[in-house]
Amino acid sequence: MLKEKMERGKQAIAALKDYRGGQKTEANIKTLKENMKYFGYGYIKNADETVPPIGINFWAFRIMVGLGVLFILVFAVILFVLYRKDITRARLLQLAGVALIPLAYIASESGWLVAEFGRQPWTIQDMLPTWAAVSDLNSGSVALTFFLFLFLFTAMLLVEVSIMCKQIKKGPEL
Repeated sequence: MLKEKMERGKQAIAALKDYRGGQKTEANIKTLKENMKYFGYGYIKNADETVPPIGINFWAFRIMVGLGVLFILVFAVILFVLYRKDITRARLLQLAGVALIPLAYIASESGWLVAEFGRQPWTIQDMLPTWAAVSDLNSGSVALTFFLFLFLFTAMLLVEVSIMCKQIKKGPEL
């Protein structure tokens, strides 16, 4: 099945090349339309290239789901305590809430790993493998964008910290 898709993908690539080269014949257009859904398979040289890294996906998914279940359980306990008694006295729950903050980051990154490694080898499913998806952006454009975002988010951080400090100095309204 994969070998057939690879062959049909190569036919689609060749037909597109001929079409762009000026050979806009009916046979060429028909070949392109019939094989276009296998276009990306024409870039694959080895069947092993179509298998994502299983180990990373396996563990990242379990970490993501496990932490998600942990968050649900902790928040359920906090909700239960909130309705039963004063939550400000439950010191252990407060510490658990603070301890969960870095775990939320880990869960988020694990989900990102599942999404990125799980879609391998495709940038666009069945159409564009990752090694054929090359950008023509130069490194200067990427660096400029990075530093613009760095400046923007640093400015927003400074404004937020300034607002928070003013509110802390002002104190609570009674």
